[in-house]
Amino acid sequence: MNYQFFKQNSEGRDFICGDVHGYFNILEMQLKKQAFNPAIDRVFSVGDLIDRGRGSADVLEWLEKPWFHAIQGNHERMLIKVVETKSKELRQQWNNWGGIWARSLDYTALQVFYDKIINMPAAIEVEIAHGQSVGLVHAELPDQCDWLEVKTMLLEASDKNNIEDNPAISDLFWKRAQPFFDDIKKQQVEPVKNIFHVFHGHTPIKAYTSIANRTFLDLGSYKTGLIGLIDIQDFLFN
Repeated sequence: MNYQFFKQNSEGRDFICGDVHGYFNILEMQLKKQAFNPAIDRVFSVGDLIDRGRGSADVLEWLEKPWFHAIQGNHERMLIKVVETKSKELRQQWNNWGGIWARSLDYTALQVFYDKIINMPAAIEVEIAHGQSVGLVHAELPDQCDWLEVKTMLLEASDKNNIEDNPAISDLFWKRAQPFFDDIKKQQVEPVKNIFHVFHGHTPIKAYTSIANRTFLDLGSYKTGLIGLIDIQDFLFN
């Protein structure tokens, strides 16, 4: 399940949230400020639900919420690789990059998290108003890109257990360049074809940054106490 599509929410609102990194308490507070209604509203996450925050284990509870949907980020990929390989080196690297919350967990305990996270898609597409759709990819898409090619040639045709074997797919989780482009290079980034807008996390920034039809919204929760959270309809059309 490397790609997942959601039909338009005809009753409530749809939100996109940035990297949570275990601070689900912050996300919960921000949703309350938005008068979030779990009966009709939905939240779509750009990944990195875990690591750095002490509440990372709460990911299991949040992934059970019927209104909460998330893609994998690079931190989910690290947990996946640690469980699959049982590599001491990869586990130490994961600890150094925020996985210390799981330091006391053996592989049997980690398997519970793996079983939930491995089924999170690498990309999500959400139908919105006016016959359009928006996409979610954790890190970046190429400067020139067609959404149809991403989801068919890259994601749907790839084995979910080996999706990083393709360098182009690995960039969807790890690349960190576009938010730091100067104005000239930003102008050279083309709109992603065959999608209205794409949302990304991964790269901590001070404020939402849009380049062509791509918006980055990781506000660095573990440093700032803020999680990017936008109402799709309000952000794009108001």
